[in-house]
Amino acid sequence: MNWGHFLMYIASLFTLPSSSDLQFDSELTVEAGGETLFASQANGSIRSYISVYSPSALFVGKKDPAIASQALTNDMMGRHRQALEQWVAAEKQQYDQEVAGKDILEQRQWLIDNPRSLFAGEILGNLASHTPRRDTLGWHQENVSLFPGYLAFLSEEDALWFVGPDGQRVIDLVDAAKGGTSQSILAAQVETQGPYKVFSDEEIRRLRKSGLSSDLIAAMIRSNGQQSAPVSSVASTAPVSPQDNVAALLIPDNSGEYMNPWTSDGVLAEWVDKAINAKMGSAIGSAAGAYAAQKALDNVPFVGGFLGSKVGKKVGHSAAISASGGMEYIRETSDQSFRNLDDMARYLKAVHANNGNFQDAVKAADAIYPGLMQSLASSQ
Repeated sequence: MNWGHFLMYIASLFTLPSSSDLQFDSELTVEAGGETLFASQANGSIRSYISVYSPSALFVGKKDPAIASQALTNDMMGRHRQALEQWVAAEKQQYDQEVAGKDILEQRQWLIDNPRSLFAGEILGNLASHTPRRDTLGWHQENVSLFPGYLAFLSEEDALWFVGPDGQRVIDLVDAAKGGTSQSILAAQVETQGPYKVFSDEEIRRLRKSGLSSDLIAAMIRSNGQQSAPVSSVASTAPVSPQDNVAALLIPDNSGEYMNPWTSDGVLAEWVDKAINAKMGSAIGSAAGAYAAQKALDNVPFVGGFLGSKVGKKVGHSAAISASGGMEYIRETSDQSFRNLDDMARYLKAVHANNGNFQDAVKAADAIYPGLMQSLASSQ
């Protein structure tokens, strides 16, 4: 409350306008791998006026509240953008000075010493593409243990070895089999502890070539449907229909990792509607500060430029989650889910492909779960 204005307001018998300030705080953050790399704070206020006996408040300041909101938004956006550009320039200068001319092992050591670097993705990409001719798999294993984000930079062919739960990834099974562990025992373990994936014919050939038995590979494939299809104690002689196979991909609650864009009633989940209506962005409203933070990213030219597509995807993914209400809201407004993207793609393609809103829903879901569109394209 502006007390000076308020006293004049009382003294003039409510003819002169009284004013008060509405405060806004805005924060912009850049995150990667669950860590905050950069944060910018900005604040501002919008002054409002009120009078009782005369329209004097209309002649002070801006008449339209939207104009005041836009001015505040632009101001905070400009401050975020300036701070962000300064940080990016400083990060790039350090990166260029300290990494230029270094060989791949020196780059890796630099990343170990500077794990929060904005340009970590560039080095991880270099590590993934400059593999030694000998012991390529060992190189990947070592880098995965050092940098969990390294997996995102592997080719589809190399990523195959890291499919599966921790401790029982494909490469762990290969090492265990080579170490003398019975593959029958491994098969019994993985069938209840997956999921893995439905391997292509070429992938199966590669797994066989690495020393894994057909029984073990079959158990890995069967693990995809174990949790969603309860095992009956009574054997059934009725054939399983394609519809039953598709239904088995779905978890009838929100306990899975990937939420179904549709609810059990066959309508779009609230988080999907929210994302579609927002068009994966924010709108000016009472949360002017949040809007400023988001728009600052939209206007910074480095995203998609020298920062690289990987960081751009990280930023876009975070913005999409925010526009959909946050991961907690996404889970709360979903009543069906899936264990992996392949199951999700197969189910959506079989059940919802003919829906008029299929494309919009899939685009919204792909922004939250990157790779869904690719899985849809390859699903049978």
